[in-house]
Amino acid sequence: MLLFFASAYLSDAYENVALNKTAWQKYPHLWGAELAVDGRYSSLHPTGNQCTISGNNRTTAEWRVDLGKVLSVHHVFIQYRTENLPWDGNNKYAGRYLEFSVYISNTTSKEDGILCFKDTSYNRSTIPNPTNITCIQHGQYVIFYNNRTHPPFPEGYSTYAYNDICEVEVYGCSNSGFYGETCSIPCPQNCQERHCDIVTGACLGCVVGFRGDNCDEKCADNTYGLECTKRCPKCKDSEQCDHVNGSCLNGCEKGIYGVNCDRACPVGWYGYNCQNTCSVNCGVPERCQRVTGQCEGGCQVGWKGTTCDTKCDTGTYGLDCKETCGFCSGLDQCHFVNGTCTKGCERGYRGQRCHEACGNYTYGPDCSLTCGNCLYLAGEQCHHVTGECPRDCAAGFQGKFCSQRNSIKVKSSSSIADSESLSSDVLYILISILCVSATANIVQVVIIRRCWNDSHGNKQNTYESSKTVVPEHIYESTKEGNTDYHELGEFRDESNYDKLS
Repeated sequence: MLLFFASAYLSDAYENVALNKTAWQKYPHLWGAELAVDGRYSSLHPTGNQCTISGNNRTTAEWRVDLGKVLSVHHVFIQYRTENLPWDGNNKYAGRYLEFSVYISNTTSKEDGILCFKDTSYNRSTIPNPTNITCIQHGQYVIFYNNRTHPPFPEGYSTYAYNDICEVEVYGCSNSGFYGETCSIPCPQNCQERHCDIVTGACLGCVVGFRGDNCDEKCADNTYGLECTKRCPKCKDSEQCDHVNGSCLNGCEKGIYGVNCDRACPVGWYGYNCQNTCSVNCGVPERCQRVTGQCEGGCQVGWKGTTCDTKCDTGTYGLDCKETCGFCSGLDQCHFVNGTCTKGCERGYRGQRCHEACGNYTYGPDCSLTCGNCLYLAGEQCHHVTGECPRDCAAGFQGKFCSQRNSIKVKSSSSIADSESLSSDVLYILISILCVSATANIVQVVIIRRCWNDSHGNKQNTYESSKTVVPEHIYESTKEGNTDYHELGEFRDESNYDKLS
């Protein structure tokens, strides 16, 4: 922005920090560059030896003054050559002044600096002389530049570029770190290089890790560094990193490590700052997810949990703890890998894993006891734990385990049935014996009869006289048991064998 002020007012407000400083010109002529900063411009003609003039017939012209160090600048005053003639559209030196530029830089190169002003709109009649250019900046070099490199040029422009400068005054504070018209107010502490706006005191830049007009705010929102332009690394629990250097105050997020928390955990490590090792119980030993530690390939047999660091428990074992323990003694936990019961089995069970109930008519601890004399009807056995019979005792036995023989016969419905069945069996045996005996008697009678007939010659009489009477008690003893004996009795009345008795 180009402003024009009364030169006397500006001189009272700030100090001319360019006075008698070192000056330089690209194409020197008969009058040296230092004449533009000697504080004299009462004569605006070269013969007054108060103006610097560049070489003739050049397409560029450049002049600069070195302020000695980086200073706070408010404005630049320029007095151009007039030849001591009125400054109007007829003054040919106005054509040389058109399209000039002013830069402030920390180096001798204008390209490294800030463009304070460039004329793009003036003509011979309107360009002001002297000129005050407000340029609130910090810098060590103030550079005046003009060029005629791209013809054709606007009407009134000179053909070549010139630096016909009688005086350049740079107003600001000679001591850095202060501002205000008297340069007596200290700049805020966190201003970059203690440089602040010469009028308001606002920092022209902040030291690393701070922000705000007065640089009194630490970097936040996961930012740090110069002008808070850098993003924090992945700090633990997304905490704010150090506002200056970006380090994580409480370490890195899970799965990463390093000063800048930018390195992934190596294989076999996981968690905060990669301080945890993957479990050897992982399906792929010591291989896990670097953030959570979740095992690769699940867990080995007998282990469970995301990180496979918990043995199977609560009555389980095996792969993924999906198998159920048997009836271990005292209902203890079985072996977490193979399910064996290390202290033996509960009553009524057997085998390494105690899954199998007692068999072969055994029961009790280690299946060491033998079942009693139970009544079995469908292939049962006694209870594998208690030894109690499933129905009742076999005939002749009693007691909880049917191990005691009966001393007194009790006519229960079942014992009566068993007794009747036994009596029938005995009766059948006696009848069979009687049948065999009767048959033998008949054969004997026949033989005797034949012999008698042969001796006496009278078969019929001999038969009648030899009739034998069968004792009556024989029939009565078998009468209730078998009807065949009744028929035999009826045949007896007509038999010759009966007559032999």
